[in-house]
Amino acid sequence: MIRSVAKSSTASMQPILDRSSLTGLTPERRLVGRNLSKADVLLYRVAGGPVAVKDYKGRPFWVRQTLGRALVRRECRAYVRAGAARGLAPFLGRLGPFTFATTWIDSVPLVELPRDVASPEVFDRLDAIVAGLHERGVAICDLHHRDVLVAADGAVFIVDLAAAYVLPARPGAFRRSVFARLCAQDRLAVSRMRARFTGVPEDDALAALSPGTVRLWWAGRKIKSFWDLLRGKRT
Repeated sequence: MIRSVAKSSTASMQPILDRSSLTGLTPERRLVGRNLSKADVLLYRVAGGPVAVKDYKGRPFWVRQTLGRALVRRECRAYVRAGAARGLAPFLGRLGPFTFATTWIDSVPLVELPRDVASPEVFDRLDAIVAGLHERGVAICDLHHRDVLVAADGAVFIVDLAAAYVLPARPGAFRRSVFARLCAQDRLAVSRMRARFTGVPEDDALAALSPGTVRLWWAGRKIKSFWDLLRGKRT
C-alpha cells in the first residue's frame, strides 16, 4: 500500500511506498535503461495505484555499487527538495540502495512525438515547471527530450533528476554562481526542445535567453564538433 508521512519542511506529507507492497509482484512492464549508466524502470500495480520503480539492480556489480548508489541518493535528494513542485511524479521514497519509486505517469515521451508538431503550450508548461524547480533550489542539469513526458490531457512531467544539483540551504557565492549557470543550462535545453518540436527557428527560441548563456552554448558546441572530428564521428 501507499501511506503518507511527514518528511521535512521542504517535502511535507510526501507519500511513501510500503516496500512489502511489491513482495511477490511481477512488474507489468519494464523499460530497460539505454546504457549501463541508466536504471531500468518497472511498472507495478499496487493498492494505491500504478507505481514506477527505478532500479539499478540489473546493472553490473561495479556500476550499481558506485554509480547506481550515487545517482539514487542524488535523485532522491532532489525529489525531497522539490517537494510538491508541479510537473514531477509524486515521490514515493527510496526502497533500497539502488532503488526508489514514484507514481507512474501514463504519458508519451516527448522524443516519440513527431518533430514540428508539438503544441507551443507544451513548452510553456515545461518552462513553468523548470522555473518552479529552480525556485525550490533544484537545477536539472541534464534535461533531455527523453525525460519529458506529455500526458493525453497535455500535462507535462519531468522524470529524471539523476544529474540534478540541489542548492544547499546556506550557499556561498560560488555555489550560487554554479547554480545560476546550471539553471541557465536548463532554460537553454527547453528553448532548444521548443525549436525542435514546434518548428520555431532555433535562433528565435534562443532569443529569450541571455546572450552570455547562448555564447557559452555555442562555444561548447564548437568544442564538441571539433572533438567529434578528431575521433572520426560523423554528425
